[in-house]
Amino acid sequence: MKSLKKRPSKNTDLNELRQGIIKKLTIVIILWLCSPLSGIAVEKSSDHSRYVQHIEQAFIFMFQGDNLRAISEFEAALAIEPDHYEALHYLGMANAQEEFWNKAAKNYQRSLALMPDNIEALYSLGVAHFRIDQWADAVSTLQRVIELSPQHARGYEMLGKSLVKLRRYAEAVPILTKALTLTPHAAGLYHELGIAHLNLKAYSEAIENFKKAIAYGPTGYAEPHHGLGTAYFRLGDREKSRAEMQIYQRLQREFAEYERLTRLTRAEPNNLEAWTELATLLMNQRNFAKAISVFQKCIDLAPNNATFYHGLSRAFMNLNYPKHAAEAARKAIQLMPNQAILHNTLGSIYAMQGESQKALRAFRKAVELDSEEPYYHLNLSRLYEGIGNQKLAQEHHRIYEYLSSKKK
Repeated sequence: MKSLKKRPSKNTDLNELRQGIIKKLTIVIILWLCSPLSGIAVEKSSDHSRYVQHIEQAFIFMFQGDNLRAISEFEAALAIEPDHYEALHYLGMANAQEEFWNKAAKNYQRSLALMPDNIEALYSLGVAHFRIDQWADAVSTLQRVIELSPQHARGYEMLGKSLVKLRRYAEAVPILTKALTLTPHAAGLYHELGIAHLNLKAYSEAIENFKKAIAYGPTGYAEPHHGLGTAYFRLGDREKSRAEMQIYQRLQREFAEYERLTRLTRAEPNNLEAWTELATLLMNQRNFAKAISVFQKCIDLAPNNATFYHGLSRAFMNLNYPKHAAEAARKAIQLMPNQAILHNTLGSIYAMQGESQKALRAFRKAVELDSEEPYYHLNLSRLYEGIGNQKLAQEHHRIYEYLSSKKK
């Protein structure tokens, strides 16, 4: 009797996998009890029971993210019963999670020898070939994927990337275009398509795709700016090229700093200075969602620091969570009541919520504490204008202009 006959999808729920394995194990035990008490039958049943136990444990470890122990359990199971294509595929996936790409490729190949048209195993093998720079092998494998599954978006994506790596740009363009029809907001695909057009000297198309990669990409996505800079340079627009290359270099530096600080905070979780620097960097990158968790860590380490509550407030405000922003700003003011900027931030939050009178009180307090800061008067001017008090709006706007000219 063989288990794991029916191939589960990649996203199969762990409980379903466990239930299926347990049912098969129950059947094995019942059949063993009903069979003649032959030494051979007992030995085979015992071996299969151990196989099933190893498989069940391997899935549990994978679900927990413990891929090394999952690998050990899959290998133990396959040492008992080696010809299970699904177990071999999952062993490959566990190896891939640990970036053991050569081992993963061998596991996928063994799986495919048993089930040659397993689309997900073929795709996984294509990814493994790509990761170990075997791009020609990746192309042939991924072509088989889209032949078997013409709507396989990931297959088109990896095939297009492999063709770009092989500098087969003309072939890559229709493949990447097809991938984008299936996943239209994938920033990485626009970037790859931009590279293909750039190398085909189709600069207008390259610029269009690099711009879309930036628009759909995450904060700090540097590579499309390099592509844009190159395309503008080849078109003879040195000014735009220089601007894009400067952005690219800045983002590269910020990414390196982010990596450094992330490693440092992981190694030294109580290093407040590192957490503070990371929070500042994320705010400068406008990566407010990540900044929130970093500020919260800073507050855990230094609960009486008003600056961290203020940063948390600004992050929430930029994500349009005024209630949480106001709570953090009020806590900052409680800790440091004579800081004008804290009252100004609270006023801005109240203005977002349409609470004009509360906003007025907060802005007035900011001006009272620091009457030389022009932007506090500008905020008051705008708020007075919004509530129809043109006289005070004009008065504070004149003060704003005067103080701004003095600073210049």
